[in-house]
Amino acid sequence: MKRVIGIGAAVLDTLIEMDSYPREDIKVRASRVFSSGGGPVSNALVCLAKLGCDASYLGLLSDDEAGHRLADEFKKFGVDNSQIRFVPGTNAFTSYIILSKNSGSRTCLFDKGSVPDDPKGLNFDSIRYADILHLDGNSLEIAKEGIKIAKGHGVKISLDAGSVYPHIQDILPDIDILIPSEEFALKITGKESVEDAIRALEDAYRPEVLVVTQGAKGGAFLDGDEIKHYDSFKVDCVDSNGAGDTFHGAFLAAYLDGQSVSECARFASAVSALKCTKAGTRTALPSKEQTLEFIKSRR
Repeated sequence: MKRVIGIGAAVLDTLIEMDSYPREDIKVRASRVFSSGGGPVSNALVCLAKLGCDASYLGLLSDDEAGHRLADEFKKFGVDNSQIRFVPGTNAFTSYIILSKNSGSRTCLFDKGSVPDDPKGLNFDSIRYADILHLDGNSLEIAKEGIKIAKGHGVKISLDAGSVYPHIQDILPDIDILIPSEEFALKITGKESVEDAIRALEDAYRPEVLVVTQGAKGGAFLDGDEIKHYDSFKVDCVDSNGAGDTFHGAFLAAYLDGQSVSECARFASAVSALKCTKAGTRTALPSKEQTLEFIKSRR
């Protein structure tokens, strides 16, 4: 079984479902409120486990109710949590997300908590047995230690580059599978189009795989010297939260199956679209079989 180890954000999300985003300075009743584990790398790992990969989280969590709940959720959804170290006296990374049922949009407010970005005491040795080390730009010092092990043992390194975090440029030369958002790609390169941003990223970093995601518009990728585009699948969107994280997990699952970049993007788009048809991220994930049947039905 192919193995992916993730280092990055593990977040306790509180999701607030409403008919539409509220106006400022009013009281309004939510349709539903529920909580779930989240975070780009964390959700991607859950997606990978759902699709049949061996997924494991490596990092630090707060030694409180929230931190232990996050660790328990990993186990519940099939992600190995044995490489987690709990840090006493710290607060968890938390977020509050407003979901608009009318538009399918999500608005996020977050607190990064007080868990340190400290690699001491973590077991990085497990990375040498992985196929991919997946990162999201959070816990950057821990990620850098993981990169050292991965580079020394031929492990591919993947980055979900959603936002331009401080010092993210430090690790970009080490990335084999670079999948930034359109926002990241334009901001980090200073370009005005996705196509120009792809050329600039390729010239600067030479990743093995380079894909730029554009949400509901699909995205673009480099195929040899040619820039190609892929479409998203149109569905009735109930909840878009975690769609990007899901895309990354599904892309890596298809990549590990030996699929081409184009095929990986199409498969990942389908998994992400199906996730969006239900509320929640982890409980809404489709299986590989459901995804392939969905793709077949859209041909």
